[in-house]
Amino acid sequence: MRSTEVLIIGGGAAGMVAAIEAARAGKKVLILEKMKRLGKKLLATGNGRCNYTNFVQKKDCYRGEDSKKAFEAVERFGFSDTVEWFKEIGVLPAQRQGYFYPASFQAVSVLHALERELQRLKVEIHTEETVLSISAGNGKPGFAVNTDKSSYLAKKLLVCTGGKAAPVHGSSGDGYLFASALGHTVVPPLPALTSLVLDGNFMKEWAGNRLQGRVWLISGAGGEIAGDEGEIQLVDYGISGIPVFQVSRFAAKALEEKKEVFLGMDSMPAYSYEELYRELIRRKERAGEVYSAGDLLEGMLPDKLIKVILKLSSVSVKEPAERLGERKLHGILKMIKEFRVRVKAVSGFEKAQVCAGGIPLEEIEMETFASKIVKNLFFAGEVLDVDGICGGYNLQWAWTSGILAGRHI
Repeated sequence: MRSTEVLIIGGGAAGMVAAIEAARAGKKVLILEKMKRLGKKLLATGNGRCNYTNFVQKKDCYRGEDSKKAFEAVERFGFSDTVEWFKEIGVLPAQRQGYFYPASFQAVSVLHALERELQRLKVEIHTEETVLSISAGNGKPGFAVNTDKSSYLAKKLLVCTGGKAAPVHGSSGDGYLFASALGHTVVPPLPALTSLVLDGNFMKEWAGNRLQGRVWLISGAGGEIAGDEGEIQLVDYGISGIPVFQVSRFAAKALEEKKEVFLGMDSMPAYSYEELYRELIRRKERAGEVYSAGDLLEGMLPDKLIKVILKLSSVSVKEPAERLGERKLHGILKMIKEFRVRVKAVSGFEKAQVCAGGIPLEEIEMETFASKIVKNLFFAGEVLDVDGICGGYNLQWAWTSGILAGRHI
């Protein structure tokens, strides 16, 4: 059995920065990573450009059972700290509307900078090695860690294995099992930042269109539980895009609680109901016998969405516009401004960018990211019950938790 001072399970974003901080303090550090290389998921962030932090930082950007505690940690190591930390290892920032990227706009630049620093500090790295079990030292101080290749005894242990989202990048939920075996509880993980599967047989007809719109969720007899606005993607199984991602964790949670969930959509949020009604009347009066119902909406919405809206309004695309009375016009407008459909499911972990759920923050000493249950045990990153919104917040959480854990280790 090999011995090491600090053993880090998981060589993703949190694991790499934690290893760097611990090694800078003179600790002997070993990273165990089951994938072929470190930081595989990091390469996919920001569509390969790595949106690694965001100028706007507030509590609502971080979600979980205790977002207040999460944000307090971010305030201890936040946006400006992150930018300076990465500049030190050679990542110059570029920003677009407050979203920060490496100046190269390539995620690989961030990964290579981290790898160079790990190499400079002589951090030992084992890839393609899977941890099978962890136990508190069996009578010896520290932790006994068994893998598919070897066994280790570590004085201090950091678990940053990620969640269950995007398993192609190595996330399989094993960190939750390790935490449970060591006495921690786990808030059940659910897909977050993912698309929604809708009820009905019309989605194939609208697939392939994008629009600037607003979406919101309604659960049970209650009102709106979450909403967001931006570019929406219409897909053959339902709906996607960043606004949908932002509300998906709330749909997942409500469905997990066996509640009925509905999606609302405003396809033209820049215009009020009254403005659109006046425009339809103007077009109808101008058209005479020339316009069809489809013509009436052309230029307002994508063609495929027009067909779906008219179909669900029981109006033929070819119906003469002059025959559309008040009732039908209001029916069409209701579909444009208040489209409503039942959510069947959220897309699974394979499509999700992150997980909601994980180890509750009440079981973690938030200044050090040490376990309150087991001495010398630490957690960082997505394995904790924190999930950020789109825009660099999940990476910010990885940097915050990993660096603070590494420093206190």
